[in-house]
Order: sequence, then structure tokens, then C-alpha cells
Amino acid sequence: MEGIVTDRWINRWLVITGILAAVFAAAAFLFQGQSLGTAKEDDKYFPLCEYISIDLLKTDVTIIPWEEDEIRFTYRSDVPLTVETGDNSLSITESTEFVISLFAGDTEDYGVYLYLPREYYRDILIYTVSGDVILGDVDSEKITVVTNSGKITSENTRSLCSLTTGSGDILLDFYSVIPGSSVQSRTGNAEIVFPKGSSVSLDFETKTGELQTDLINGSYPGSYKYSFSGGAKQLHAALETGVLTVREK
Repeated sequence: MEGIVTDRWINRWLVITGILAAVFAAAAFLFQGQSLGTAKEDDKYFPLCEYISIDLLKTDVTIIPWEEDEIRFTYRSDVPLTVETGDNSLSITESTEFVISLFAGDTEDYGVYLYLPREYYRDILIYTVSGDVILGDVDSEKITVVTNSGKITSENTRSLCSLTTGSGDILLDFYSVIPGSSVQSRTGNAEIVFPKGSSVSLDFETKTGELQTDLINGSYPGSYKYSFSGGAKQLHAALETGVLTVREK
């Protein structure tokens, strides 16, 4: 029941953020070519904590492990961001000062960068409307990423991951396979990569998509449950129309 409620919540969130994305795109068209604001930027340090949440509109997010003992937060964007610390938690959101300046001209170097000490985290949540998300090899009990149209890349993954996008592509590259991890995309493609010889059971759901892999020879349309090297660690993938690629490193 909890999984059904979570899926419904994610679907509702994707619909809402899709509407927001359409509104922002219309505004960007109306004000195209105009620089409507001055870029905001910051670079701060925070004490180590176990719970981290990020909730943004179109700013890209990159999570980077590093060897220091404090969390470093740096960003550049037309939208001012707010950082709040609580009981063992860090929260990053867009400021209530948001204006149309989000659509200023040159945004190539915009983004949020969060440097995390190589410690164990309890929960990392990242929500964006259209920003891309890149995850380094941080060690967390669970990482949840939801974006409406952004691309999600998780590198050298050693955490339980739930990666969901409406139309973007997903790369889930495991350092070691964590059972229960999942990827979901409505119209995008996904790729799952794991170490050679990993024992994986893959539950694949799709409407018109297909699985492509050289591990069991060929392409396979439709929903099915696949087993690789014994199938000990179960993963879940759901793509409405895209192609799921599974391969070993």
C-alpha cells in the first residue's frame, strides 16, 4: 500500500511540475533575448548532517563526494536559493523572491553543487522541474530523485536509489548492486550498469518499450522479469515507451 501511495504522489508531482514547466516556457518565449536579472551566487559551509533535501525548478544539481569534514554548498543562478539547517538536516529551496529573471540570457554556467564528506547519510531527496541531476558515489541509506524533464545520472552507485523522470533519460551505474533500487521514466530511456558477474533480478514494466542487452542475446519487447547470474538482488525498471539498456562494466 505504501508503494502505491508513493507512486500516486510522484505521478501527481510530475503533472504539477509539468504545468509549471509549460508556464515558465511561455514566459521565456515572451521575454526571449532579454537579460531580466542579475545572477545570484554563493559559497557556504555547513556542519555534517544525515538528512538532505533539495527542491528546485530548473537549476541543475550535482552531488560531489569530497574528503573534507564539512558540507560545502555553492551555486550560481538567476533565482536566489535558501538554505536552512535543522535537527540533523539540511534543506535547499528556491527563495520566495523568485521572479521572471529566471529566464535571463546566459545560463550555461548555472547550477547547484553540493560537496558531501565521505560519510554515511540517512536520506537524500532531490526534486526539480527541469534541471538535470548528477549523483557522485555518496553512501546513503536511500537517495530519491524526481524530475519532470531533467536527465538523471548516478555514478558508482552504492546507495538504495529511486530515480524518476517524466521525459528525461536515466543512467544508474552501480559500484555494487543495491537491491530494491528502481528507475522510472515516461518517455525517456534508461541504462542500468553493474559490475561483471553481479547476481541481478530485473522486474521490467513497459507499455511499448523494450529491453536491450548483450547479456542474454538481443532485444525483448514488453514487460518481463529477467535473471542475470542467479538473480539474487532485485531491481525494478518502469518505462512507458523508452528503451532500457542493461550491461556489465
